[in-house]
Amino acid sequence: MLQKEPRKNRHLSITIVALLFLISLCYALYQTYGPFVAGAVVVIEQEEIPEYFDYGTLSDSIYCNDFFEFSVPILKGHEATYKQYDYIEKSIYERDSVWATPKRPSVIRDQDLLIVIPELVKLDYVKSFMETRSIEGFQKYSKEKTKREMFGADYQLIIRAHNLEGSTSNAYATRFENLHNPDYGAAKFKEISGISFREYQGLESHGGSVQQIMFQTMGGENRKIISYITQIHGFSLSIDLFYLTEEQKCILLEMVDSIQFN
Repeated sequence: MLQKEPRKNRHLSITIVALLFLISLCYALYQTYGPFVAGAVVVIEQEEIPEYFDYGTLSDSIYCNDFFEFSVPILKGHEATYKQYDYIEKSIYERDSVWATPKRPSVIRDQDLLIVIPELVKLDYVKSFMETRSIEGFQKYSKEKTKREMFGADYQLIIRAHNLEGSTSNAYATRFENLHNPDYGAAKFKEISGISFREYQGLESHGGSVQQIMFQTMGGENRKIISYITQIHGFSLSIDLFYLTEEQKCILLEMVDSIQFN
């Protein structure tokens, strides 16, 4: 009887240790994976895409777009254009009289949402001459207007949307068909109002070598480009900056940093 007692205690100790180990293991699994429910289905939250595409609205110098859920104030001294509706198969005479039908995102392809350029205020020739006794201001305005008609503004901000149709924004960004320049190099990253964008930098081009020579011969300058690209609601949303000088670049970056996403 005296020999059986230690053996019994030894078995009891082993049982207690094993039980404590199983309890610790179960607790660790619970902490890692949570409670197990037989037949439970893991539900992945899907992105809720608005039913209709929104071209955005411009009010009180603020552009708002509900589809991509962002807004951007237009800096003083700048003018902005945006597309309210896509009047396909409607003549210019019908635009004010035909009710625009909302479009679903699936039918939208490439779309410029907003274009911001320096404001070109038209001068009153008579008033300008009477005030200054000089036609210098009007000549300066005429020269700038002609230059814009040929080459565009010296700097501008363009926000674009491209329907990825199941592809990725990365594949779209590497082509840069909208900027006509594939030679951009590696991407950087920039956060705009909590949204991560890929950043590309390059130089604007104008078609083949012949077109580029003609462009420069006529007095055009190749602008520098910074393009920020992200993916929202199945679209590639890009913010493209075109500029000639560092001062213009700073103005455009100020507008970019003022963009607010909901």
